[in-house]
Amino acid sequence: MLDKNQSLRGFALLPLLGAGLVPDLQSLFELAASGELRLLPGRQFPLHGAAEAYRAIESRMATGKVVLMS
Repeated sequence: MLDKNQSLRGFALLPLLGAGLVPDLQSLFELAASGELRLLPGRQFPLHGAAEAYRAIESRMATGKVVLMS
């Protein structure tokens, strides 16, 4: 790999999920369960509307996941 100037990289989230994160996640789950925290719905487009879906993503008019439905 060195002779071709290549590298191998990675990132692990597991060390970040230590004890310090547990209370924060518990608070988020409690807020979601009580209805105080609401998720923004994503956008759905028909499969033939893929170009429109792409434009919505590109122009940042879509938040969350964008789903193509058949």
